[in-house]
Amino acid sequence: MSHSLDLSRASAPAVSAPVNLSGLTRAGLRQALIDANVCPPEKAKMRASQIWGWIHHYGVTDFAAMSNVAKDMQAKLAEAFTLARPEIVERQVSKDGTRKWLIRTAPGIEIETVYIPDVGRAGALCVSSQVGCTLNCTFCHTGTQKLVRNLTA
Repeated sequence: MSHSLDLSRASAPAVSAPVNLSGLTRAGLRQALIDANVCPPEKAKMRASQIWGWIHHYGVTDFAAMSNVAKDMQAKLAEAFTLARPEIVERQVSKDGTRKWLIRTAPGIEIETVYIPDVGRAGALCVSSQVGCTLNCTFCHTGTQKLVRNLTA
């Protein structure tokens, strides 16, 4: 008599990752603040503009650095959102001047950007717009990965 073991696991409950405010439009940032109850809708446009300036003008990556945002709002922002930036994890330069940058956008998510010089011209810059690719270019790290999704701002 044979017995089979059920080794399947129940799915873990879905946990949504914090929204990255760095990748949102101003309108998207305003709506995110409203959706997360960080501020009342009537103040969301002003707050979105204020936070947008900190992110894109000053380049902050920590809500605590936003000196004109109240501490309690900084805490709400940190609880609901992130300010993640891509990280260059590898740089390569070949003899012909081709430059490659491997960029990590999130844990386990990497893309590649390649600059290909052309004598007498400006050259070409290949910028990944997707995590993974269907073209399978052997010189490109992104092309060696299965297509996962389009990138977001």
